[in-house]
Amino acid sequence: MLTIYMSKIYEPVSILAILIASIFGMKALFHPGLFTAHDIYHQIVRIYYYYQSTIDGQFPPYWISDLASGYGYPLFFFSYHLPWILSLPFLYLGVGFPITIKVIFFLGFLLSGSSMYYFCKAIFQNRLAALISSILYLWAPYHFMTIFVGASVGVVYAFIFLPLILLGIHLSFQNKLKGLVILAISIAGLILAHFLHAIYFLPTIIIFFIWELLMTKPILLLNASKWIASGLLLAILLSSFYLIPAFYYRNYTYAPVESGFSSLYKRNFINLSQLIYSKWGFGPIINNAKNGEISFQLGISQWISLMMLILIIVFRKINKNLKKLGFIILIGVLINIFLLLNYSIWFWKIFEKIIVIDYPFRFIAALVFLSSFSIGVVLASINKNAQKILFTIILILTFYTNRNHLNVNLYTDIPVEEYLNSETTITTNTFHEYTPIKADRSLINKKGAPFVSPDLPVENIKQETTSIDFDIETSRETNISVKQFSFPGLNTYIDQVIVQTSIDKKGLINIHIPTGKHHIKIRFEETPLIKFSKILSVIGIILTLAILFRIFLSRNK
Repeated sequence: MLTIYMSKIYEPVSILAILIASIFGMKALFHPGLFTAHDIYHQIVRIYYYYQSTIDGQFPPYWISDLASGYGYPLFFFSYHLPWILSLPFLYLGVGFPITIKVIFFLGFLLSGSSMYYFCKAIFQNRLAALISSILYLWAPYHFMTIFVGASVGVVYAFIFLPLILLGIHLSFQNKLKGLVILAISIAGLILAHFLHAIYFLPTIIIFFIWELLMTKPILLLNASKWIASGLLLAILLSSFYLIPAFYYRNYTYAPVESGFSSLYKRNFINLSQLIYSKWGFGPIINNAKNGEISFQLGISQWISLMMLILIIVFRKINKNLKKLGFIILIGVLINIFLLLNYSIWFWKIFEKIIVIDYPFRFIAALVFLSSFSIGVVLASINKNAQKILFTIILILTFYTNRNHLNVNLYTDIPVEEYLNSETTITTNTFHEYTPIKADRSLINKKGAPFVSPDLPVENIKQETTSIDFDIETSRETNISVKQFSFPGLNTYIDQVIVQTSIDKKGLINIHIPTGKHHIKIRFEETPLIKFSKILSVIGIILTLAILFRIFLSRNK
């Protein structure tokens, strides 16, 4: 009875500790205003247009007619959705964009620590080991850099899902139905948070899967395979509204042929010395990640944890399952280090036509996970008194060595309108790589272009995120090109009747206008493929809820 009571006490204490560590780590977000960071302009523009699109009747958003200097841009066909979906309740309640985006950063940070805790607790059956792993996962220089230097909100949310994916795999191997649900939701969450991190996390997921295979009796492997395959299928269903249009309509953009984007990875390998230690800084990567002012260090506590894992495997007799797990972690560390160094460029050249990566240094996120996981293995392998001593030492060391990583470069009080009008947020993509393939990309950098060409008089122009309305009068039949790139889903109406359009040599929508005065409306409407994709996502949600209900009923019998 006392053991049960104490277990109930320790659980809230652990969660409270993670909350306190998150608040302390993110204290810079509680300052009024926003802050300077690499992607902060882009994030404000994205959250604004995501919210505004829902107000204009488009959920989830796909095409944004205001972007690309008013020519339109398929931003949310390809950009992540999850952080912005979570922001909507705050925005609907009247919370401002700057505060909301800081709340989103904080939630992503807190939830990543929580997910790491529950994963490690399931593996080690040891709350202290789980808690220290969670805090190291939170308090890593790269984690702080992602928020305070990069403002990379999608990457922040990717941190949440690697532990959850592995937890789902672990529970699936234990033939537990909730493993299927956790796996499905976490894979879908990763896809919707930052799809490329599915690639960055894949080596770590594979090696953990191998460990689970080694630990599982052959008779149980078939069932485990069924659970995992079902979880993957359910994840695809849940994320279909984004995944299917993103893959299909990518070929309608410059992305597949954009040499700058496809070769970006070649400039973003780092040196091993940077991973061991690099000076903290806020400057951007200009030409090469090796020469920038950003710190790519893994962290002192994280390196010490890995060294302790090696020592305990070599010199101490420990549980054979933990020993195998330790070996798997170290193999994963070596693989991820290899993939972010120049030595792996031959590997990426083989796959660059199939797999598009942008920043190889993002494998550091997986290294943060593995090194944080390693201290849990160490703690779980020693006696309780030693656990408490080591926990305290690592905790103090982690807080102390990250003391200079908890601040932003500069606080700002910039109106949202200034973010929206900034030259740097024309499309919110560095290379404007998702510009429609037939479009003349030089147009998006030109200001003051006529709304229609030839430059006829137009009245009552109204441009929303999903549509353009205007009145035009002409004394004879004529063809006009409207300041809006052509893209699947854009339909044109003349006096409320849908009409066929063509594409001019600059990729603009070209409309045949009859004689007289007419009302023109160009509106983005969901294509049959998008509608089908959304139906699949709804089916995925229904199936997920049904499985959760079944789990609930089984627990209450």
